[in-house]
Amino acid sequence: MTYADADVARGQYKDDGEALIGLARQLADAFEEAQTPEDREYAAEAIDDFLSEHDHYAPDEALIALLDLPMTKLTWPLIDSAETTLAERGLSAVWPLLEAIDGRVYDHGGQTPARALETLGAMREADVIRGLVNVMAGAADDDLKAAAGRVLVRSGEPAVPALEDALQDPAARRWAEDALGDITAARMEAADDALVGGDTTLGRGDHAG
Repeated sequence: MTYADADVARGQYKDDGEALIGLARQLADAFEEAQTPEDREYAAEAIDDFLSEHDHYAPDEALIALLDLPMTKLTWPLIDSAETTLAERGLSAVWPLLEAIDGRVYDHGGQTPARALETLGAMREADVIRGLVNVMAGAADDDLKAAAGRVLVRSGEPAVPALEDALQDPAARRWAEDALGDITAARMEAADDALVGGDTTLGRGDHAG
């Protein structure tokens, strides 16, 4: 894929996709570092232009870089646009969003991890589950596979069939077993809580006669 419309300096990046990631990071930094309302408005307009021209083919990481923007009246439509585009990409965006959730982002002190998790929540659940299982079965490192498992545990019962299938994959088995164990434990805990909560005689000490 080429990004022929990208307005980036040639020679600094290995390809146009990487250049768009770099440009998005520069634009996000420019807004955060702006000193005057006029500078912030100019930076927001530049980001809006970037999204208008490149959002449909810019790498996921470029849009994720824009999730780090501070939330203001100027930026909330831009953040919403980046989140919406990522959510619409579905399965293909799950892996880079998970990396962002795990803190593998350009600005480690920003809002990107929380907004990336919010974006996953806006996707079709089936795409999220399949994407996370793909991380477990792929070339991700152990920390990222563990992060995929944690998000799958939050999904609960809907993730069980995909996790059971993943038990057949040697690369995913360990992580699938851990996630299934945690889901089972949560199910049993919920059942115990329901049992105790539903028995209104427990602890009353009532006696006949």
